[in-house]
Amino acid sequence: MTKLTKILAITAASTALAGTAAAQIDYHGFNPETVDALNERLLEPLTSEQLEILAPHRGIEACGGTSGVEMLKPEGWAGRAEGANPVGGDVAMPYPTTALSPEFPPLYSALGVEGACETIFSVNAAGKTEDILANCTLPKFALAATKALETLEFEPADGKDTAETADIMLPMNFCLEGAADG
Repeated sequence: MTKLTKILAITAASTALAGTAAAQIDYHGFNPETVDALNERLLEPLTSEQLEILAPHRGIEACGGTSGVEMLKPEGWAGRAEGANPVGGDVAMPYPTTALSPEFPPLYSALGVEGACETIFSVNAAGKTEDILANCTLPKFALAATKALETLEFEPADGKDTAETADIMLPMNFCLEGAADG
């Protein structure tokens, strides 16, 4: 073997080994088989950094677990939250015509990631929701909460002529059955 051939062979072997090392991922406690199967189907595979961010969102306190996570407050949240009307409070609330059924983000469900949200929205005279804000633990939960509220329609509360109500505060949690058990 010539000197150049040896150098090329060593370089090729080093590159192959470096590629293997670069492909190693820190799963941050997630099931490696689940993550690898998801990554085969995703256009942009999950990275170690993303898994590190998602890891504390398993077994969260709002769902009966022990992991404490922070909310991502959207712009304008503080001002509206201060004067908001919580469901079950003193203000008579309009009635939804259908059940609230937010869609659990499929990727988070597959990974066992849970979320908690506080939402603020208003209902106009026609019974439609508007001015929705979602204060959630992860952005995909905020999107799911917002989409669920956008589709709701309301009827007036007993004794009221209109469904119009400003700044209703409604908690919305995304919990997985049995997730708090481990």
